[in-house]
Amino acid sequence: MASSADPSYPDPVRWAVDDRSPTLYTRVYRALMWARRDKLAFEGADHTLRVAREQQAKGDAPPTRWTRWVRRVEERRTDDLRVWTVAPRRSTPVARVVYLHGGGYVHPLTADYWRLVRALTSARAPAPAEVVVPAYPLAPDATIDDVLPQLVRLYAEVAGADPRVPLLLMGDSAGGALVLVVAAALRDAAEDGDATTVPRAPVGLVLLSPWLDGTLDEDEVADLEASDPMLAESGLRAAASWWAGERGPADPLVSPVNGRVLDLPPTDVFTGAHDILRPAIDRLADVARRDGLALHVHEVPAMFHVWMTRAMPEARRTRNELAALVASRCAPETRPKHPRNPGGAQWDPLGSAQRGVGGVGRRGRGGARCCGGCGRRWRTARARWRGWRRAVGTTGPTSWRCRSSPGWRA
Repeated sequence: MASSADPSYPDPVRWAVDDRSPTLYTRVYRALMWARRDKLAFEGADHTLRVAREQQAKGDAPPTRWTRWVRRVEERRTDDLRVWTVAPRRSTPVARVVYLHGGGYVHPLTADYWRLVRALTSARAPAPAEVVVPAYPLAPDATIDDVLPQLVRLYAEVAGADPRVPLLLMGDSAGGALVLVVAAALRDAAEDGDATTVPRAPVGLVLLSPWLDGTLDEDEVADLEASDPMLAESGLRAAASWWAGERGPADPLVSPVNGRVLDLPPTDVFTGAHDILRPAIDRLADVARRDGLALHVHEVPAMFHVWMTRAMPEARRTRNELAALVASRCAPETRPKHPRNPGGAQWDPLGSAQRGVGGVGRRGRGGARCCGGCGRRWRTARARWRGWRRAVGTTGPTSWRCRSSPGWRA
């Protein structure tokens, strides 16, 4: 393999920064997080364990009533895992996503996750997906050695259900680390075993605010804790040691940044600057250059840990971008066409993000929706509602944010 230090070897790492200022709503939302003292859930080992036990006693939050109303939801148990499958109610999914939730390995599923699942399974998404969400056993009662074989078997079951549907692995926080660990386990099984018995590899990995280093040894962690409204390093270190069991938090199964990423699928990482887990992504970029992993980092400096599951304008924008990313990875033929050039133009969130706009429209009247899969319908509805015929593009200048957006390319 060529070295990334060779000038002729292209850099496999791309880094897009969306430096827009947070909206007033988000500023208030973050202030309320500080007022509620959300990060106390991970303050100190004893308190972290007590809060985790309380949350585990309540159990995993099942799909909300609204999710069940607008989506097709199935629940089953497989290999001691409680698994929900969410799909569009009336359309056929063209992609499949296995989503591994976060929570520091100690907290169960919360209702916020279903907001993200609804965005991925929307019939209006560029590639409507079927999302499989397992509720896996949690620390300190379970360790990575207990859970990893179960997740690999679940993945093999989902991958074998319909080989024609492309499959993608996605996870947030601790689930983001599990995505890398599961993908590495599949790679190792393919290298060591019979290729006919190993499930097909995912077409891509998506890590949302991933917890890549269980030790939190980066120097920047202590400085970032003062600006992180959600996480505290003392409780996270304790959770990592419980999850590691006899292995230790530095083991690659707990800290995947210490492992190999050779021959893993293309990987996208979403992160904010107000997150104590952010420094490990710099190390992942170095490992990606070493092993030749196609890594694309989407950084939103104004955001905090796992913001994309929250009810905020920036979170909605990121969910739209994730839906487009699923389309680009799983179903490139379904990527939305430009309304003015339906025969030749395609929207590529990866290419636009490389130019620094993160795959979404500019902030303004159109926002991210203007350049999404249903952008033309949305603009037409707005024109009818307000009587602005020019927004349709038939009587004058069109595109509030569509034609000029770098996200469109011919």
